[in-house]
Amino acid sequence: MKKIMKYSLSLIAMAMAGIMGSCSDFKPETPELPDLPTVTDLKATVANRVVTVSWNLPSTSLKIEGVNVILNNNQTFSEGGPINSMQFKGQPMQEENMYTVKIRYEGGYVSPGQSVVAAVPYEELADLTSFEVTGLDGRSVTFSWTLPNAAGITGVMVGIDGEDGGQVFDVTTNPNGGTVNGQKTGVDLKFRAKVVYDEAYYSQGVVVNTALPEMEVKAGFLVLGADPSELEDDDELAAAEWFYENYVEKGKGEFIPVADLPNINFDEFGMIWIYQDKIGQNPGWENLPADLISTATLDALKAYGQNGGNLFLAKMATQLTVPLEIVPSDMGPNIFSNGEGGMGDDVWTINPFLGWDFRPGGADPGKQDYYDRSTHAIYAGLEFSDPNGWDILGLPIEGPGWREDHNCMWDCNTWGNGVYNNSVRNFEALTNSMVLATWSHVRDHCVAAIVDFNPNATHGRVLVIGSNAYEFEQQGGNVYQDNVNKLTENIINYLL
Repeated sequence: MKKIMKYSLSLIAMAMAGIMGSCSDFKPETPELPDLPTVTDLKATVANRVVTVSWNLPSTSLKIEGVNVILNNNQTFSEGGPINSMQFKGQPMQEENMYTVKIRYEGGYVSPGQSVVAAVPYEELADLTSFEVTGLDGRSVTFSWTLPNAAGITGVMVGIDGEDGGQVFDVTTNPNGGTVNGQKTGVDLKFRAKVVYDEAYYSQGVVVNTALPEMEVKAGFLVLGADPSELEDDDELAAAEWFYENYVEKGKGEFIPVADLPNINFDEFGMIWIYQDKIGQNPGWENLPADLISTATLDALKAYGQNGGNLFLAKMATQLTVPLEIVPSDMGPNIFSNGEGGMGDDVWTINPFLGWDFRPGGADPGKQDYYDRSTHAIYAGLEFSDPNGWDILGLPIEGPGWREDHNCMWDCNTWGNGVYNNSVRNFEALTNSMVLATWSHVRDHCVAAIVDFNPNATHGRVLVIGSNAYEFEQQGGNVYQDNVNKLTENIINYLL
């Protein structure tokens, strides 16, 4: 019998569903007995970018309940029954991976493991044989392409040359071309198209240049009700007032009443900001204000995203990532707080240095990957410091005083490490995103406080911030309000 394991976002998300975790590394283990019969003749073969791990089961009177195959002593694939092989697709080329096989016996006992190492060899993948611009309309660019004569082609990814990611078109529905929406106008655009193989590998790509006629693009601020004066929460009202002074008055933005959202010209708005931050708000996107989660509103936001429109979801609005299908349905924000708050004498910061202890010179260098996200565009012109003396840099955005402790973000450990050595990288792989910040004190890979979700065929770029430190109206004043304002301005301009 054979079991195929495929590294697509959907199947990895299914594999991770229901696995709960915390910032602790503790993992319970099933008991092992060294004298239990184990597999023999373990081997790994590679053909057509697929790793097949096979083995022989022992001849034993003990009841075999299933087999565990453990990838790199990290992720376990557990299957029932006396299977004798598994296939793994999507493993990185030229990277050795270790596969360990253990037998599960009745009673919860697990045999010793046998291991084998294999790597997918490098293969130069064929590019498109033609790639052309065939149409320009508003902020949309239409392309035609010709696929190479090669096996395993699953898609074509089109993105701006030099930038990470892009929109992936399924070749079953888009064999000859596709359209990307929400592009910048009045500037030269260089698009690179890469052929996607097995949903995991990419060709080098071919490039074409074009430019859309310049058109005015504004920022939008979604308001529940007829106008911002109807906002009840002080933070939401303060954010709207700041937006009015810096965008509406300057002709760079408009307020969008939620009832008008389905009727706006999507091409006129490069991004829309949705801000929700209420004391006593119940967790779960279903409990957001009715006008925000009505069928009309969600359909309009989805249509806006399909047109390439970008979203800025702040605080409790990060939960909209679920109904808007930015994340899988079981990967909504799972850290949530809604209290009245309290006094504090420390400084609340956000930390873009993910895995701080694993950096060169850190407390545990190289144990896991270290990601310095401080050069991202949203941090332009901002200075990082260590106001609390914690030996960890961060961006101060809320000072001492009375603060509402409102978090709405992700504990990445819930979904484990996957095939990677840390939970942040696995979260990014599962959600096609980049985590830009964590809690100020986190020194490993635990919490995603600011996330940049890459655009795809169904939505534009979506940037979310769910940190409690992002409070627009601190009672008594915030000595770091300028940082809040500048961070917000950077996010809006990044999405425009």
